[in-house]
Amino acid sequence: MSEVSPIVYAEELLQLVKALHPEGQPAGVRDAQAYETRKRVQRLCNDITRSVCGPLEYTVLLAESCHESAALRLVTEYGVADAIGNYSKSLADICEEVKVNFRYLDVAMKCLVSHGYFEEIGGFNSRVFKNNAMSDVLRKDHPQTLKDAVGFICDDGGKAASYLSEAARAPDNESKGSAPALNLAFGFEGPVFQHWADGAHAWRGKRLGQAMKQLHQMANGNVVVEIYHPLDIGPDFDWAGLQSPVVDVGGGIGALELALVRAYPDSTVNFVVVDLAETLKNARTVWETQSEDARRRVSFVAGDFLAPTLEGTRLPCGQPTYLIRHVLHDWTDEQVIAILRNVRAAMLAPPPPPTGHPASDSGVAPVGSARRAPKLLVCEMLLQERSGRFAYTTSLQVLALNNGIIRTEAEMVALLEKAGFTVAVVHAMRAVDTIIEATPAE
Repeated sequence: MSEVSPIVYAEELLQLVKALHPEGQPAGVRDAQAYETRKRVQRLCNDITRSVCGPLEYTVLLAESCHESAALRLVTEYGVADAIGNYSKSLADICEEVKVNFRYLDVAMKCLVSHGYFEEIGGFNSRVFKNNAMSDVLRKDHPQTLKDAVGFICDDGGKAASYLSEAARAPDNESKGSAPALNLAFGFEGPVFQHWADGAHAWRGKRLGQAMKQLHQMANGNVVVEIYHPLDIGPDFDWAGLQSPVVDVGGGIGALELALVRAYPDSTVNFVVVDLAETLKNARTVWETQSEDARRRVSFVAGDFLAPTLEGTRLPCGQPTYLIRHVLHDWTDEQVIAILRNVRAAMLAPPPPPTGHPASDSGVAPVGSARRAPKLLVCEMLLQERSGRFAYTTSLQVLALNNGIIRTEAEMVALLEKAGFTVAVVHAMRAVDTIIEATPAE
């Protein structure tokens, strides 16, 4: 097959960008077509770069992208964007304020400026910088900050990914399964989430929680937020129409619930977040800052969805709606089936009596009985041929962190069926996520 000319790519790119920016207006994700167009634009930009550079230069650039990630981590970890603030500042003054080596920061800043981060006042090598729209998202107090996400990806994720080769050739790979790359990188045994729940490493677990919140805001904003524009397109999923309560299995700090109670303040849907006890300590800290009305709609249950018995999981039983969001990609196929079977058992188990003890550790109690057949929502990033770069890099990240994987739709449906579910409908979103609705098979 002959190589496509970069001119062909460029001509298509120009037409798509014009469609996304009518009359020079900022681009948005007005509808599904616009969302798909944005992903196509990303791929075309990559195609053009690869075609122009050729195999040798492009391969080296891809190999060295880890160094650009390291520069981003250095600048973000030392709070350079925060130190600059709303004014301009010399490199020497920045180094003095954040206590970092001048030469290291000089090289890192040159790298990031070449990618459009910061503005160098006076031109190349003036070493006087001010923030711009790109560097603003590295600031801790920015409403769409990615500070924790960058820290997590470039630190924990980067170290773990550097051990993927070692994890792939582990001698027990076929029998017991290899240790995740993250375990090899940091030298510990057991699940990463339990390790990071330990006091000495709890700060990593806390950063992970904030990072996930920031990444989901970036990649999945249209899953929750209602968009208004001339085409009258609303939210991509009817969250307010769910039967209450919604049991969020492995819900972390309740990041989804935070978004939902803000997006639908008048909704009657309540939530029960189930996760490890240490994780829920961080969750309660976050929720203490929310309004009383918001807190009333969320409760917490300390549990373990991989416990060998239903009682050990502490999953609330007999509730109308169960949700597993951004969890299954962290686990192997066998573990996913075990999680799904535990959730199925909880869905089919009788609910607690109305006068019994609440199933939640705090806040609202689940209802005593479900009015309709219970429903499971699986909300996950799924790999597709048209997936953007973020989906593919994330698939490597979750593999390195916990031997997990970003699956295709067919693979996810197959696991649900093996665990005893019937898939009812698959919702495509203007986001990297897909929502699969399933019910227990008879």
